[in-house]
Amino acid sequence: MDTPPQSGHTNTGAANTAPPVQAVPAPAGGGHNGTAVAGFVLAVVAPASLLLTAPFARFAMLLTFPYSGPSQNPWLAPLVFWSLPLIFGITSASLGGYALRKSGLRAKGSGLALAALCINSVIFIVGLIMTLRFVYMMR
Repeated sequence: MDTPPQSGHTNTGAANTAPPVQAVPAPAGGGHNGTAVAGFVLAVVAPASLLLTAPFARFAMLLTFPYSGPSQNPWLAPLVFWSLPLIFGITSASLGGYALRKSGLRAKGSGLALAALCINSVIFIVGLIMTLRFVYMMR
């Protein structure tokens, strides 16, 4: 039976000895690899979501296309067309920027975060050119 230690004595019983606590090393990249992967997945899903919004944009264009004269709402069809990819793109860019800022350029997920930001920038530039041409054509 174990008795509590008295003053000046130590209890050397096996039941009271705890193993030494070792520090657990932080994961590579500061644990921000998941945000980089999520940003990359959303960057790939954003252009694919154009296929979902295209029929609705066509319907919006048919409803706003006038029989004579310029359109009163030339911005409505591009707004419908880019609504879902815009949500995915903004979320992807914020996750990619957060992963790069927190983990640095040498981390494990930095390549995915940079790829997500590059995909977002290409989609943004192509979308801006297409939308400006469409709005100019509808005048």
